[in-house]
Amino acid sequence: MFRQEEVFVGGWQEKTIEAMQRRRFEQQVAQLPPLGAGRLSSLSPSAFARKLEQCWQDIPRKPMRAQQIGEVWKRVLSSMDAQADCLSHEEHELVERALILGGCAQIEDALELEAARALSLRLWASVGIVSGRPYIELETPVLEPVARAFARAQHERTRQRLEAFHAYLTGTLYRVGAMDDRQPQQLLLRDVLGEHAGSELHMQLARRYLWASYDCVDYSGGVMLVHAALADPHHLIARTHRRHSLLLPPQAEFAVDILPEEIPLQQAVERAIRGALRDGFRAEDVARNLRFLCKQGAPLDALAEVLQSALIVYVSPSMCGALSNMYYRMPKWIECSDAALQ
Repeated sequence: MFRQEEVFVGGWQEKTIEAMQRRRFEQQVAQLPPLGAGRLSSLSPSAFARKLEQCWQDIPRKPMRAQQIGEVWKRVLSSMDAQADCLSHEEHELVERALILGGCAQIEDALELEAARALSLRLWASVGIVSGRPYIELETPVLEPVARAFARAQHERTRQRLEAFHAYLTGTLYRVGAMDDRQPQQLLLRDVLGEHAGSELHMQLARRYLWASYDCVDYSGGVMLVHAALADPHHLIARTHRRHSLLLPPQAEFAVDILPEEIPLQQAVERAIRGALRDGFRAEDVARNLRFLCKQGAPLDALAEVLQSALIVYVSPSMCGALSNMYYRMPKWIECSDAALQ
């Protein structure tokens, strides 16, 4: 989903992927109404008009409220099979769980809340609070149609191709940090949606799939997909905007979130810190966060400070050695935060 501008008042410790997702989750939950207030039938006239302006559907305007509601469901249900095929992975799993539970399910984390927001923009669902916890509620008219859409053999075949595409694009995005969304759209239309590649509906669904599956940032040339761990993508976007032919057709399996040459660097940090961490910290998670910070340009002293906050002892020489090795040998999205600002 599209990111909001963030101010990182706590320095690099606030730029870990967990910290960013936690803040977004808390901010979005604080803005949610009670469950049920977001249903289309419950919205005030002005809120209903705003919903139609913001949604991912092209809904013709009608003069009467009942006519407008009817037009909404006519448009949504007429393309239900194609829409169901093009849900993001998180959207698909959330809809499946909601269907099993009778149309309503609790949202467990930040990724599910982003998926619920996307489903709300598709006009499939409303999101709200019950006893302080976020829930998603599928709109009644979509319950049976989406269950039938999920049961189609064609749906299963499309989802298999989409999962392979998602793994490839996720791995590619990890390598480059950020990319314009137009090349992935073309690849998705050609390799996943094939026979529908020229359809205006499927071109829209391809864009919406990418926007629901990845962090997005608006920029002067369009929309950038950015890696979830990249806290401040603007310097990288300035460089990426000048690149061309960045995305090549998939030729082999791509690692999703780590390069082969990065594995021994992270493992060395894990070995150095294991047994010296505060309660609640895992060596794998701490080393992974340090790797992500290193890739986005964190200086070495900032990495040491983030590591120190997770330890019950002072950073040892062996830890410093493993961390320095990671810092100097890790392929980076941004070479150095200080250099990037010059």
